[in-house]
Amino acid sequence: MKDWTHGYVADVSYDYSFFPELAPINIVFNLLDKSFFPPSLEKFTYCELGCGQGFTTNILAATHPQAEFWGVDFNPTHAAEAQRLAQAAQLKNIHFCDQSFAEFLQADTPKFDYITLHGVYSWIGDENRRIIVELLQQKLKCGGAVYLSYNTLPGWSAVMPLRDLMVQYTGGSGDSTVQRVEKGLAFAKQLQEVKARYFRENPTVKYDLEEMQEDSRNYLAHEYFSRHWQPLYHSEVVQQLVDAKLTFTTSADIDDQFHNLKLNEEQLNLLAGITDSTLRETIRDFMFNSRFRRDLFVKGPIKLTTLEQVELLSNCRFALVVLPEEIEYEIELIGRPIKLDETIYQPLVAALADRPQTLRELMRQPSLTKLDFAAILQALKILITTYSVVPALSEAQEEQRKQAVAGLNAAILKRARFGEDTQILASPITGGGIDISRSEQLFLLAHMRQVDPVQFIWNILQVQGEKLIKDGKVLDSPEENQAELRIQAQRFADLRLPLLGRLGLV
Repeated sequence: MKDWTHGYVADVSYDYSFFPELAPINIVFNLLDKSFFPPSLEKFTYCELGCGQGFTTNILAATHPQAEFWGVDFNPTHAAEAQRLAQAAQLKNIHFCDQSFAEFLQADTPKFDYITLHGVYSWIGDENRRIIVELLQQKLKCGGAVYLSYNTLPGWSAVMPLRDLMVQYTGGSGDSTVQRVEKGLAFAKQLQEVKARYFRENPTVKYDLEEMQEDSRNYLAHEYFSRHWQPLYHSEVVQQLVDAKLTFTTSADIDDQFHNLKLNEEQLNLLAGITDSTLRETIRDFMFNSRFRRDLFVKGPIKLTTLEQVELLSNCRFALVVLPEEIEYEIELIGRPIKLDETIYQPLVAALADRPQTLRELMRQPSLTKLDFAAILQALKILITTYSVVPALSEAQEEQRKQAVAGLNAAILKRARFGEDTQILASPITGGGIDISRSEQLFLLAHMRQVDPVQFIWNILQVQGEKLIKDGKVLDSPEENQAELRIQAQRFADLRLPLLGRLGLV
């Protein structure tokens, strides 16, 4: 019988996650920041290959009702879960299918402005990688962008043997993948305890193993236990995507450009002397021992003039996604503490706390008029790296987005009654997801239903046999739990609810 999984883990569902790098607004901003002309944000087509449970795709479809979205995942359980959420949210602009990449290659679909792959490319075999390249060649529009993340060498070189060993040790057991994860971790720990020379001569593997012990077993199953698992050099990926007529443009991590600040003068001079951009990027991975990359490629890249870039970036809008008092002005940006100039950052944060604004609007703020375009842009990018600020969608059609988002968020909030697997809500302002804990989701649900939040949440906790924890101790009595809920409800109403309102969630 043909194995439809092609060696990929299918008996464990992937975690519900939102990956902000996949959002069109983030792709556009990163391309503009490097002077590349981006695909449109008006009416566009978008496809996520290997979309898992479709959580990211659903959020993006809700926040971009003018666009058409496709989510592809060979696992029918994933596709069914994705469809279930889309139907509950009454989203009309999204299609999910459980096709393989080969089947999707032959499917009748539009050509896409954006194609994204997160956690796919280095977890499949060579044949499927070749199919993906053909798929990108056939289904991506000229001028379209591709987001591609993958495990990278040389960062994985030390831990690759450990992964192979865990897979080999558990391969013939007939256990579920989660059981294999537990047995593999236990055996690796045992090997370390008997002082196997591999651990002595590769000391960083000890820390990898410690981190694995703390990770979600579902995540570990998909990360390490697929049959095909191949970290790739950046140069290999670039060469493979040449056949799809794709050109590497930049990293999808805005903070990646700050990493060069970690290098000393000799290292920077060495990189500057390498004229081949692909080789330079690969050697940079050696400098940082990179383990994961998030790359942006474009079919037919167009370089902008300086004036064109400034004009387009000036129209980019930004939103504050934390409370102003939560901003820290001493941050760790490049592996060492950096003190931000509060005379620059405080008025910038204050302006964004009032409302989301474009870079042009920020430059007109009386408190920021002494700063030039480059200084404000640099400050915004640093705030993006600290997850305090995000690129945001334009004000146009904001009301239409709010209507679509309301349906999805209502569906997600209903799920919060049963568990904490979806701790993200969609924002019509940012065009992406906003982190929100399960308790905050329940407070928000109570607010929207106009019911007493304490009694509402306590009833849910009682049915599920749950109790609150305060200062590391379980609160046993109903009175203690309800008193703590009352404190949390007030804090939520005073602080979080206004912020969620500014982000369009209320």
